[in-house]
Amino acid sequence: MKKLTLATTILASLSLAACSSNQGLEKIDSDFASLDNDSDGYISKVEADDDSIWEHFSNIDTNMDNEISRKEFNAYMQLNAGKVATDSDVSESAFKAEIAKFDKIESSFSSLDNDSNGYISIAEGNDDDISNHFGYMDDNQDKRISRSEFKGYIKKYGNAVAEDDALEAIKRS
Repeated sequence: MKKLTLATTILASLSLAACSSNQGLEKIDSDFASLDNDSDGYISKVEADDDSIWEHFSNIDTNMDNEISRKEFNAYMQLNAGKVATDSDVSESAFKAEIAKFDKIESSFSSLDNDSNGYISIAEGNDDDISNHFGYMDDNQDKRISRSEFKGYIKKYGNAVAEDDALEAIKRS
């Protein structure tokens, strides 16, 4: 019985070490934007299946919803910086470096919510200046931005993500 317990413990330890290691996996050679072919703020399994990210998909998709958000991608890249990427641009795709490339948000929530339903949909977001920010704003990953998600994002990151008019609209609300 002791031998069986010892053997099980050793096998479990080896399995855990193998699962946590990225050795043998193809390195990711693309950034989030180039993997998100339909620009919806998520990388689906279909989008990932032709790319080097495929082998990493289950490790990155921490909430197991069969798609990778920008947050999941960046968290994985930060956690494994230098281990899973082929160049420093990809391995350093942390949030602040990513948003520095985006156009800043100029509009208020109300002006982006074209149908006045209290949410900014992917279509509404793609038509305006928040398309790149969408995946970061969508905290609950329901593929729409609530007023609270919008305000929280701008309050948290301030002028790194928003222009003066958008910042003023947040302060007034």
